[in-house]
Amino acid sequence: MRSAGLATIVCLLGLALAGPLDESITLVNLAPGNGLSFRQINYATDMKYPFETLGGAAAAFDYDNDGLPDLLFLNGSPSPEHIKKDPACYNRLFRNLGGNRFADVTERSGLSGAGKQGYPQGIATGDYDNDGDVDVLITNYGDNVLYRNNGDGTFSDVTAAAGVLMNGHPFKASACWLDYDNDGFLDLFVTHYFQWTFAENGDDWCGERKPGYRTYCSPTVFKPLPNVLYRNNRDGTFTDVSELAGFSAHPGKGMGVAIADYDDDGFMDIFVTNDKMPNFLYRNEGNGTFTEVAMETGVSANERGTMVSGMGCDFKDFNNDGRPDIFYADLVAECFTLFQNQKEGFFTDVTFPSNMVGQSSGFSGWSNKFMDVDNDGWKDIFVAGSHVVDNVELYNPKYRYKDPCMVFRNLANGKLENITTRLGSDMQTLGAWRGVAVADFDRDGVLEVAVSRLNDTAFYFDRKESPANHWVVLELRGTKSNRDAIGSRLKLTLPSGLTLYEHVTTANGIYSASDKRVHFGLGKADRIASLEIRWPSGIVQTITNLEIDRHYVIEER
Repeated sequence: MRSAGLATIVCLLGLALAGPLDESITLVNLAPGNGLSFRQINYATDMKYPFETLGGAAAAFDYDNDGLPDLLFLNGSPSPEHIKKDPACYNRLFRNLGGNRFADVTERSGLSGAGKQGYPQGIATGDYDNDGDVDVLITNYGDNVLYRNNGDGTFSDVTAAAGVLMNGHPFKASACWLDYDNDGFLDLFVTHYFQWTFAENGDDWCGERKPGYRTYCSPTVFKPLPNVLYRNNRDGTFTDVSELAGFSAHPGKGMGVAIADYDDDGFMDIFVTNDKMPNFLYRNEGNGTFTEVAMETGVSANERGTMVSGMGCDFKDFNNDGRPDIFYADLVAECFTLFQNQKEGFFTDVTFPSNMVGQSSGFSGWSNKFMDVDNDGWKDIFVAGSHVVDNVELYNPKYRYKDPCMVFRNLANGKLENITTRLGSDMQTLGAWRGVAVADFDRDGVLEVAVSRLNDTAFYFDRKESPANHWVVLELRGTKSNRDAIGSRLKLTLPSGLTLYEHVTTANGIYSASDKRVHFGLGKADRIASLEIRWPSGIVQTITNLEIDRHYVIEER
């Protein structure tokens, strides 16, 4: 890597002072009365089509470049075989007006899905054409839809022209943008769930025939499919390089996807949770190919070798040692899993020593996100709770379909504590929670969380109290690297010597996307000693004049 000296700070955005040193935290739902009126409908049928219990994606991104992250929620569809016509099933885009207030701008935006076929599943956000505006990819049971941001508050469907329909196999799940070859343009990765058609579903009765309890089939019933990688041709089109890159040789049942440079070689790697199959960790070889290394690195299954119902995942540095770790959720009685990166090229399952087993085995989890809830400098974990099967109680009365959302606090010693019951009554709300989108929506230095629910209203969790600890939020803009700076790695050092690490990505959980801005909780630190940014281009920038409790925009130099 080459050094470019001190960074140039393009603009300095507003100042927010730290609040009183109050260690209590209450998360409240501010959606009612503030314009976030979205209600998802999954159009469930007695046939128990698998796409009905999936989907429910949420995404946070600044579509109009006003500095405030906006929110997109995906709705269901009466049938993926018919054109969407009823506004009740439209996707909804909400513009952030500031002060935790939102306005529904769906009709003008072109993101409603009106006139489209397919059942929406996931969202991936990223500026694939480097024009400064965030674009949106929506996966479906059916064809993908790529919406190009026109820069005037509207989006255009460019799927066919871009070449990313993916109409060979209908069941897409999650997707993410990454610059896998570091050429300055974002490429597209999409997971396949499994091989399924309406004709096959008619013969797949899962449940108890005599009482008439039909349920959603286990993924073990269906055949796996390989995931797909599209290379950005830098002219608005993409080429399917799945076979060349090494993905076609590895069929799976992909659910969540997250990216990180786990081996610190300067190239983004990809982790995928598989449902009742070994997970995938695709190591980026830096020459356009990937090697699937989940088994040899220790993340294909938990330490017992159990194939769990891998759901949403995230890939961030949990213990502040400079290497990204892996977390993923699954279903009740399986317990959520935490893998610690050991730096020698493999991971250790620390689910038991972290106390995650006893605190998660009674719950089911969906989308999730590493996030510093209390701004103490240590990433906590937010999980959207819910089982997959809507009548699971009929088969096991100890299980339940609806769960609360959960927060596992990072105790800074390798251990986690489930603090959900201490976070207020709104956090005890049960639901079929699905998508999770995280951002500092109101620019106060505290991360807010938007969560969707099947057949119910979405929640928007904010902290009731002012932030007790300091913070900084950074928006990176690539010049030689991709405009969104996805794949950039940040090292922030505090005067105490504590070093914090992050990287730029929008993918998290399952089907979901969060704001690309990087948030650091700083604890009681009253200044920042230094910030080092390693851009995908290889440029390294060092900044020593950042102040606390501010939002910055930093350009690659």
